[in-house]
Amino acid sequence: MSQSVRSVSRNPKVGLAVAFGMSAGLSGGEAHAQEAQTSSTETDTSIALPTLKVQGKQDEGVAAGNTNSTILGIARMPASVRETPQSITVIPQEIIKEQRAYTLDQALANVPGITLSTGEGNGGLNGDQFRIRGLQARGDMYTDGLKDFGTYTRDMFNIESVQVIKGPSGEYFGAGNVGGIINQSLKHAHAGDSYSYDQAFGSASLYRGNADVNYQINDDIALRINGLYNRSGVAGRELVESNRYGTAVDLGVGLRSKTSWHLNWQWMHSDNVPDYGVPMLKMADGIYRPITSHGLNRNTSYVRSFDRDNSDIHNLTSQLKSEITPWFTLTNDTRLTKYEREYTATTPNACSTAACVSQFMSGGNPALSYGAGGGAAYDQKGWGAQNILMGNFHFHTGSIKHEIKAGVDVNYEDDNRYYGTWYNRVANQTIRNPTHSSGGGYVTFPKSGYRNVDATNVGLFFSDRIQLTKQLNLFGTARWDHFVSSYAAADGATRQSQAADRWSPSGSLVYSPFEMASFYFTFSRSYKPVGTDVSSMVTLSGSTGEVPANGKDFKPQRSDLFEFGSKADFFHKRLGATLAFFQINENNSFYYDANGDMVSGFADQGSGRRVRGVEVSLTGKITKNWNIYGTYSYMDGKVTNSTTAKGNDAPQVSHNNFSVWSSFDLQDYVLNPGWGQLKIAGGAQYASGYWAGPDITNTARIPYTFSLNGMVSWEVRHYRVSFNANNLTDHLNYASAFSSSRVVPAPGRSFIGNVGLTF
Repeated sequence: MSQSVRSVSRNPKVGLAVAFGMSAGLSGGEAHAQEAQTSSTETDTSIALPTLKVQGKQDEGVAAGNTNSTILGIARMPASVRETPQSITVIPQEIIKEQRAYTLDQALANVPGITLSTGEGNGGLNGDQFRIRGLQARGDMYTDGLKDFGTYTRDMFNIESVQVIKGPSGEYFGAGNVGGIINQSLKHAHAGDSYSYDQAFGSASLYRGNADVNYQINDDIALRINGLYNRSGVAGRELVESNRYGTAVDLGVGLRSKTSWHLNWQWMHSDNVPDYGVPMLKMADGIYRPITSHGLNRNTSYVRSFDRDNSDIHNLTSQLKSEITPWFTLTNDTRLTKYEREYTATTPNACSTAACVSQFMSGGNPALSYGAGGGAAYDQKGWGAQNILMGNFHFHTGSIKHEIKAGVDVNYEDDNRYYGTWYNRVANQTIRNPTHSSGGGYVTFPKSGYRNVDATNVGLFFSDRIQLTKQLNLFGTARWDHFVSSYAAADGATRQSQAADRWSPSGSLVYSPFEMASFYFTFSRSYKPVGTDVSSMVTLSGSTGEVPANGKDFKPQRSDLFEFGSKADFFHKRLGATLAFFQINENNSFYYDANGDMVSGFADQGSGRRVRGVEVSLTGKITKNWNIYGTYSYMDGKVTNSTTAKGNDAPQVSHNNFSVWSSFDLQDYVLNPGWGQLKIAGGAQYASGYWAGPDITNTARIPYTFSLNGMVSWEVRHYRVSFNANNLTDHLNYASAFSSSRVVPAPGRSFIGNVGLTF
């Protein structure tokens, strides 16, 4: 039996399921949006069906796992990955389920070219901070094409799939997006009644329950409820915890109509203990390397009893779509977010002095050095709102077909942060045997630690897809953004501000000489003004390029993409392949002081990058029973626009990266008819070593990453069981780093058992 949720007749069991799902507040991510069913039951099938967000005939590639067929669900972009002349990596629902990827960073391990940052800026951050092809993307998080405001750990319980759009994408998403964006597709209410529940147990005291209930109220209205309970540690790391609770409700209206509306509310609460990792160790060659790669036990943690990461995120999302006429469709998408976060963390610093290095290498136990004054502490409250109104027009001028999309995008975010003041905190930890007791230490958040930052962005966008012939298409897109940000370093302090007005253009040529293959060339440009990363703005001073400042003409960063590629389908679209050659040129942000001297900004803004490479992928069905999901990229990055480090390797750019996951259905070989579906799967993820960043001096080196993973599952009628093993070789990997200061070890070998029920 497929793991896909089946449409069933409305009966007392379903009513009981709805009541149970609402009362339990647990969620699962096992249901899929499907077409309306006219019969009371759905024929059983061996192919699990990923999400399809449009009504009508289903693309064979969707059912087979060919990610070229993925419907993006972002109105202002082309409809599918296949139609978009740019590299897009999709993590579909079936991969998320098979791997038991519970958080966004676990799902993104399938995407070559993604690296994580940790603790950037004064006081540090944590939460989801990703880089795409070595370029900062911490403010480039989206859900259903709308900004995902806030910095926090994102869970997958209410997510159908994840798409990484690689390369500057300012023509679609506005200010920022110098390396690309990460978009998550929400689970929406669909036709048919269904219920799914999963219970997982695993290493590091993992306990996770999630349920997914969809109830069709009438022919045009349905309600979907998801819930989550997750408590766990981190395999191979002491005292680190990841606890999350959440629920989501989606009301779908107009399921069979030309006008449809989805109203989605999601709440996520986190109660975590953050991990800032271990020190870097300065070696004899002057290069810093992780101390755990040179003798320190990998589970060594410097967490203290007062460390915590507590957050509450509320999202309300409205999506309206109306086909006014056969040639004109109107969409309006709105999001309102409110977030709160209380955060304290201990920040280990490098073992860099001759005395520390000598003592440690000889087996001693030197005192731990601290960064950020011992650690971060802040109380954060913020909110954000966005509305995108767009019209989609289809018409002909003679024999030439046009598809025009035009609209306005307005968003605003306001962030209030109170930095903590520590009392009785003693710096008494050692590297080998740290003390985790607080020793009576505590923190307060006085008004004197107040800072505020806000940002307003108004964007006007226009695109035209011109079909000259059946084989030749032209894409032209342009967006104009008026971006204003302001910053106050204390309550009542003079507010610093900065404004930028820029065009983000793109142009593409697509040639399809065969029905199954297309070739494209794309140029696009994005701008990132000062002050775009509102919820992660943590620098102390308005004198750097990270925050706005009066009287300083900060120039926005600019990022240009040149990409040539091909997308092809085989076996009636059941197998898809992509190939792309790309180059991204990112310049630096700077201003001129009163003496006419150029002053660079902070970290990324202080230098430019040139990243070029090639990327290939193969996804879908090779045979009836054999699925493949594989991606590989080679990247070469260099530092530009720097007087001190020009020509250095760009930090956080791994040359060779691959991820492969393959599954095989054994039911035709080992099971009798009626005994369900038996599946085995496995794969590996690899990234070659790279220089830690954002520092561009090439003085801190992160070793290669390798993880070997496997899965076995059995589904019969309403029931399923699965077992996952991750990082089977227990290889010492590193999840993230911060220059030459610290590095966070990734989870070691771990196991997950899951039992589930669907009806």
